[in-house]
Amino acid sequence: MQDSGHTFQSPVAVAAEAARRIGDHHALLLTDFDGTLADLAPTPDLAFVETGVQAVLEAVAAHPGITLGVVSGRRLEDVSARVGHVAEFVAGLHGLEIDGHGLTFHHGVLESVAPIIERVDREARRLLDWCPGCLIENKEFALTCHVRQAPPYLAELALETFESLAEPYLETRKLRLLIGAQAMELLPSVDWDKGRAVEWIRTRVSREFGYTVPVIYLGDDRTDEDVFTDLGEGDFAIGVGHRPHTHMIDARLEGPAAVGEFLGEMRRIKGLQP
Repeated sequence: MQDSGHTFQSPVAVAAEAARRIGDHHALLLTDFDGTLADLAPTPDLAFVETGVQAVLEAVAAHPGITLGVVSGRRLEDVSARVGHVAEFVAGLHGLEIDGHGLTFHHGVLESVAPIIERVDREARRLLDWCPGCLIENKEFALTCHVRQAPPYLAELALETFESLAEPYLETRKLRLLIGAQAMELLPSVDWDKGRAVEWIRTRVSREFGYTVPVIYLGDDRTDEDVFTDLGEGDFAIGVGHRPHTHMIDARLEGPAAVGEFLGEMRRIKGLQP
């Protein structure tokens, strides 16, 4: 099965193909949060996992043949609380902080970038107070400008202003810019992303089983491309939603509701295997 444009596949068919790909191996199932487990919300604090999806998520997490993890741009504590602490691994800030199985990863650059983020935060709030619906989200080690609720004719200008004030830090490579769905985010400029985080998690889980465990990854955003690029033979990449994916994915699901159906079917199929 290969992705064809923006054609959505049946969650049942996608689960069958993913299960065929991983065979009898233990699977590392990792998923993004916003736009994948939860519908995109007007503001970050309003996003939540629907009750039905949450119930399936908990069932998958309890399955002995699957290690469940969530890889998000949110802070680790935030996303962990939103999935009910069921995930065995949680990565926040696009992988700059990871927790799971008694192991932690906290990128060494985070503390040094915090004062810069605070400085840009103050300037952004001052320069963008004219834009209704523009939200500046301070994650301590990252800063996001959301314009989902801003009037369309002002949203682009607000993002241009945000990028402009960050330009000195981008030029000196203290920060890097991620462009998301109606948002821009400033992060530490380091060679670390969701793809690196997934490999960090895979290495730790693989040690428990004595072989390289296959990864099933679900994501909807451009930041998930870093994972899709790094996945190899035996892994399974699932794009979610309408956003274009520049790298090859194996299947595409319509949204969080379809992701819930996929997870339920995966649990059922894995349960039937010896």
